[in-house]
Amino acid sequence: MSNIFSQSASLKILSPAELFILITPPMVAEDQSVVSGQSYLLVDLDQPATRNMPTSKPNCPVIGITERPNTGKSSLESSRSGSNNEFEISAWVDLVIQLPEEQVLLEQIVATITNQPLAAATFVGVLRETENLSISQGLMVESLAYSTLQNSQGFRTWLSNRSNTVAQVPATETADQGPVVLVERNPRAYLNAQISHGDTLTLMLNRPTKRNAFCAAMRDELALALNLALADKSLAHIVISGRGSAFCAGGDLTEFGQSQDAALAHLTRLTRSPANLIAQLREKILVRVHGACIGAGIELPAFANTISAQPNSVFALPEVGFGLIPGAGGTVSIPRRIGRQNTAKLGLSGASIDANQALRWGLIDVIKD
Repeated sequence: MSNIFSQSASLKILSPAELFILITPPMVAEDQSVVSGQSYLLVDLDQPATRNMPTSKPNCPVIGITERPNTGKSSLESSRSGSNNEFEISAWVDLVIQLPEEQVLLEQIVATITNQPLAAATFVGVLRETENLSISQGLMVESLAYSTLQNSQGFRTWLSNRSNTVAQVPATETADQGPVVLVERNPRAYLNAQISHGDTLTLMLNRPTKRNAFCAAMRDELALALNLALADKSLAHIVISGRGSAFCAGGDLTEFGQSQDAALAHLTRLTRSPANLIAQLREKILVRVHGACIGAGIELPAFANTISAQPNSVFALPEVGFGLIPGAGGTVSIPRRIGRQNTAKLGLSGASIDANQALRWGLIDVIKD
């Protein structure tokens, strides 16, 4: 594995034993932090494991790399099958990279971490914590971390440098009309054998010219509709979809950085939380996705019982690259579907995955036109 990063002479790959030595003494552990200039740590998972479980984790992403064939086992399963009670480091690291297949992905991850070290460290830290929290507790932690990063230099630099990536509506094109969430009860399309009992509520995201970019108004209207659905015991099914070429292309970039009060923004996210409501209504909800499912466009559906994706669906979590973390519930919902390590891989790389990969991971439940 020594030749893999020959282009970077400063890059050191630690063995599990070396990692344990680095982070065990309190002051040394503090040195392995983004605050002290340590953006990430690389661990060679093919080296012999240690019998000792580290007492703490460094305040930066820990990336495990391996050239061993993927057995198909989860990290947890691997850790349980270790011999002689060895601590299985692969279950402990923030993500595992399979080489050489994922070398390009690793380079993307390292680039993101290098450009946004504070956001990357915060992201993996939140994933570590929310893994053992309830949904409501996890959403609280995520929102506090998100608000903190809104005041970070990394996010402010991204804001000042970004080009206008939100396409303007051409003068000859009709702007979106009507509410940003279309609500209908018992629409004719669902009065069939597919949904044969009880009332059905359909919620359609309705900003097609903006590819259903998730804005504050959409959040509020969706939360209002879901609150009413929560109180209506006669509803048996809730179907969420998106109008136009994409289910949801992520947060509306024109609204990024507009809040002048991070504390108020945090409380607003918790008070008007579609994520928490979808989680409460989970068993009744089917989400039909297509096209771009970016950021909130997969974070919110991941709380639902069933996600049906069209073959052209594409999924990504680009927020860490902005200097933020997923802020629509993704650090809570997505790990519950695909695990903490795959969530870290998706968020730290910013790379997109197609419907087939999403299905293999369990991010979606079915691919269907």
